[in-house]
Amino acid sequence: MEPVGQQLAVRAEDLAWNEVDDQVVVLDTTTSTYHAVSGAGVALWPLLVEGTTRADLLERLTSTFDVPAERAAADLEAFLASCAPLLRTA
Repeated sequence: MEPVGQQLAVRAEDLAWNEVDDQVVVLDTTTSTYHAVSGAGVALWPLLVEGTTRADLLERLTSTFDVPAERAAADLEAFLASCAPLLRTA
């Protein structure tokens, strides 16, 4: 796991995305690969677009969904792992 205060953001210069129905559809223009972000990830995506930290993402999960912090932290790590090709860290 990376440091809680580490800045995370989508690779905006290499990605195009749009919200469609209940998901965010993302095109990686460098690989011509589509990705779909759904469920709680849709609530997290705007923070990742702006640039955020794990702590802020965790706060969004626990304040938006009725989920214990431990479960939210585990789900967040799984989500970030699945989005790793779309993210940059600072």
